[in-house]
Amino acid sequence: MMSKGSGDAPDDRTSEQIGIGELASLGTDIEAKIDTRLDLPETGAWPAVRHHLDRKSAYAILAARAAGRPLLVRGEPGVGKSQLARAAAALLDRPFLAQVIQPDSTHQDLLWSLDHTARLADAQLREDPERVRNPANYIGPGALWWALNWNTASAQAKDCRHNYRPPEDVMKDRDRFLKNGCVLLIDEIDKADIALANGLLEVLGNRRFAVPPLGCTVSSDVHPSPLVVMTSNDSRSLPPALLRRCVVLVIKLPEDLQAHLVALGKTHFQDLDDEVLNLAAEQIIQDRKACAETAHTGLAEYLDLLGALCQVAGEPLEQLDWLDRLGRYFHKSHADTH
Repeated sequence: MMSKGSGDAPDDRTSEQIGIGELASLGTDIEAKIDTRLDLPETGAWPAVRHHLDRKSAYAILAARAAGRPLLVRGEPGVGKSQLARAAAALLDRPFLAQVIQPDSTHQDLLWSLDHTARLADAQLREDPERVRNPANYIGPGALWWALNWNTASAQAKDCRHNYRPPEDVMKDRDRFLKNGCVLLIDEIDKADIALANGLLEVLGNRRFAVPPLGCTVSSDVHPSPLVVMTSNDSRSLPPALLRRCVVLVIKLPEDLQAHLVALGKTHFQDLDDEVLNLAAEQIIQDRKACAETAHTGLAEYLDLLGALCQVAGEPLEQLDWLDRLGRYFHKSHADTH
């Protein structure tokens, strides 16, 4: 079987560890950015946003990077799990890739896909038989292929002639991919069947996978290896074997939620008055207490509410007026139906 990639021992974890000096430098750099604001640029479908880097998150990123393990980020929806992956990319100066998991997603979607429909259509249209027989014309590399081996993913993307589009921005970041590796977000891994998580075990452990139609194996050819960040809303249990292979960060909203929300509000919306920030936070917290266990009002709703106020009002008194009018539409308890 032909191999795409380099290295015969991709599961040798010692080859992936950072040198002592490099680790110290990285740790110092990350320490300096704790409790600061990171301006995350627009990336593909992900909008530009400001991110407040807290200590626990910063150390979790450093731990995953130093250990060469995936980072699993758990917590309720809206606490900033996905955004943390973008923050990790900014901290490590790496390109950002993302795959949002759907209920029908499989682990192969992250590796490669074969366009059977296009192949059948070409056969029915009596296209060149040699082209139809060659699976390379119909196979598109997935996000994990790009993350592990940009060069072979790029080559296969050029070979694939049907309905394939590379991930957003992946082509223009070649130099950073090859120099720094990337951060790959696998978002809401718990949304799919447990078979997806089980299917990723070997790939994440060995940093390689087979592409049987091409008769080849894709393996990592970059150092440092990609940092894989997986998020889970804890809607279902993940395999214990996957948990053992990950560095795990659980994001919980703090007990002093009022101060936490206001601090984040100031980070994202510096033009809003303190009274507006506090009253909006009080609304969100009050509604949160009335929510069912499965659908808490939280950080996402608070920031959405503040964003709406910024759009419709410029002066503090106007913002307070509009807060009274719009606030209820960002509540999840549906207690106020007027």
